[in-house]
Amino acid sequence: MTILSGFLTHNYSRLVLALLAAFYLFSLWGRIPDIDDAWIGELAYWLSEDGQMRSELMRGITLQEEKFVVNNKLFTLLGALFIKVFGFSLYILKSVSLIWFLFFLLLFYAYVMKWTRLFNRSELIFSLLIIFSFTYLFKFSFLYRPEVMMMTLGFAGYILLEKYLINKKIAYLFISGLLFGLTCATHLNGLILVASAVALLLWNRRFVSILTFGFAIAIGFSPFFFDLTHRADFELWYHQFFESPALDSIAKVPVWIKPLSNLLREYIRYFYKIEIAAYSVFMIASLVTGFHYLMKHHRNLMLFALLNILFTGIIAMHKSQQYLLLNFPYVLILISLTFKALTEKRIKQFRFGNLPAVSLLLTLLFAAFFFSSLYHNSLLAVQKFSSDQNRKLAINYAGEQASQMNIVAPMTFIFNEIEHFNRIQG
Repeated sequence: MTILSGFLTHNYSRLVLALLAAFYLFSLWGRIPDIDDAWIGELAYWLSEDGQMRSELMRGITLQEEKFVVNNKLFTLLGALFIKVFGFSLYILKSVSLIWFLFFLLLFYAYVMKWTRLFNRSELIFSLLIIFSFTYLFKFSFLYRPEVMMMTLGFAGYILLEKYLINKKIAYLFISGLLFGLTCATHLNGLILVASAVALLLWNRRFVSILTFGFAIAIGFSPFFFDLTHRADFELWYHQFFESPALDSIAKVPVWIKPLSNLLREYIRYFYKIEIAAYSVFMIASLVTGFHYLMKHHRNLMLFALLNILFTGIIAMHKSQQYLLLNFPYVLILISLTFKALTEKRIKQFRFGNLPAVSLLLTLLFAAFFFSSLYHNSLLAVQKFSSDQNRKLAINYAGEQASQMNIVAPMTFIFNEIEHFNRIQG
C-alpha cells in the first residue's frame, strides 16, 4: 500500500478529507425526503399530537390508522420529542439521525485514538475517508430511520463489553447490556447485536456473566413495551407483524427453515447494488488479507464482526443494505488495522515483480470503492427539496377547502402538509 500510505502521510490527504466533509455538509442542505422519512416520521407526528402511534398514510392495512404497535419504538419516541420541542418538519426528523452520527464520530475517535490507541494519524484519516464516502452512511446519517442510532448504541455497548472481557468489572458488563437492550428497543434487528454479544461471551467462557448481561438487556429493552399495556395490544402486535405486506416473505418459507434460507441468500445484501458491491469486495478482500493477523491480535473485535455477519444473515427478515451499518464500525476498524499491518510489514504478501501485489490490489479496490461511492453520493447531494413545492400544490388544487379534504398523495407530501389536510393517505 505504498501509494496509499504515501498519500495518507501527506498534507493532501487532509485537504481531500476536508473537501469530502464539506461535500457532506453541502448534501445536508435541502436534502430530498425519503419515503422512510414520511413512513416513520408520521408515527412520531401522531405520537406527539395525540399520544398514540398510528398511520393515516397506511390506512386500511392491519388497522394501522387506529394504532400501530410494530415499529421502531425508542426511535419514534425520540422523534416525537424532537417534534414537541422544535416542531414538525422534514429536517427536524432527519436531524435525529444526524445527531447520532455526530455521537458516533466522537465515540469512534475516542475509542481508536484515546482509549485503545489502535490508530495513528494515517489510520484515522483513512477511516474518516471511508466514513464520509460510504454511500449508506452518507445517506442514512441524514434520514429518519433508526440504523445510525442502533449502530452508535451498539458500538458503545461493544466498547464496554470489550472492557469487561479485559478487566472483568461487572459494571461494564451491565451498562453494555443496557445499551444492547436499547438497540432492540430502537429496532428489533438490534437482536443481531445482542446475539453476537452473547456468542462472544460464550466464546470467552463467561457463562455466568450471561445472566447479568441478559438482565441488563431486558431493562434496556423495556421501552419497547410502553404501548403494549393490554392483552389486546399484544394480539394487535401479532396481527400487524405477521400480516404486514412488508413481511410477506415470512409465509413463503416454513418458519423452521427460515433462518437457513435467510443465510443462504445473504449474498444479496452485499452484491445487489453496485455501490454496495464495491464496498463489499473491498471489505472482504481486506478481511481475508488480515484474517490471521486480526485473529491473533484483535480476536474479540474480529469475532464480533464475523458474528454480526452471521446473525444479520439469520435474523434480518429483508436483504436491505442499510443493516450493514450495524456492523460498519467493527469492519471499518478491522480494515484500517489490516492497512496498518501491511504498512508496517506485519502481514506477509506476494510480490508482482518489485511491487507488493496484495497492497496494490487493496489500493485499487479502495479507489474503486471511493470513486463509486463519490459518484452515488453526488446523485443524492445535488437533488434539493423545499416544502414550498408541496405548499404551492396544496394552494393551487385545494385552497381553503384543504382542511376538509381526504387525499391520496405520495407519502412525502406530508412535509409540511399534514396539518393542512384532514387526511393524507399514501
